[in-house]
Amino acid sequence: MRFTSTVYKELVVHDLGVTFHEGEAEVTDKATADALRGLPAELGVRAVGGRPSKDQAQS
Repeated sequence: MRFTSTVYKELVVHDLGVTFHEGEAEVTDKATADALRGLPAELGVRAVGGRPSKDQAQS
């Protein structure tokens, strides 16, 4: 799954072993992807593509 950081283009999340290059990072581990989704909104990290969230699918 791809993630983007719109605020910090070269963000490094040491605890998760994730490094963003030019605002993008590829994550293959579901636990890591879930942890990235839980980061504070101020970091601007979000998933790119994939399925819509359950909230959006019900609309």
